[in-house]
Amino acid sequence: MINWKCIPLGQVGPIKLGATREAVRAAAGPEFEEFSKSPSSDNTTDDYGSFHVYYDENDICVAVEVFPEIEVVVDGEVVFPTTLEKAAAAIPSLERDDDGLISTEKSIGIYAPYGEMESILFGVRGYYD
Repeated sequence: MINWKCIPLGQVGPIKLGATREAVRAAAGPEFEEFSKSPSSDNTTDDYGSFHVYYDENDICVAVEVFPEIEVVVDGEVVFPTTLEKAAAAIPSLERDDDGLISTEKSIGIYAPYGEMESILFGVRGYYD
């Protein structure tokens, strides 16, 4: 399993939040598919299989969503994939919402609509405001 160290509001594995699309692609590699997440998306998303990278209208990385093929570590603690309780203990600002856990303070969302983690998203400051 791939292991990524993440810094909320800063970096997700090799990808820096706030980087240009060109810089993200240089860091993440050439194996991706570009697609539109929804009809209302501001821009296309890069799909790397085990993670998605979201961009604003200026091609600046605003979020990275990671899927269970990658283990995510924050401050030395595995926060994904694990249990919601362990993630909440490791990142105290996470609070339950309808679909899992969210931290507006650190711009982190864990999607777990049925109690099992499906993805974790790290965004730039204000992503969930």
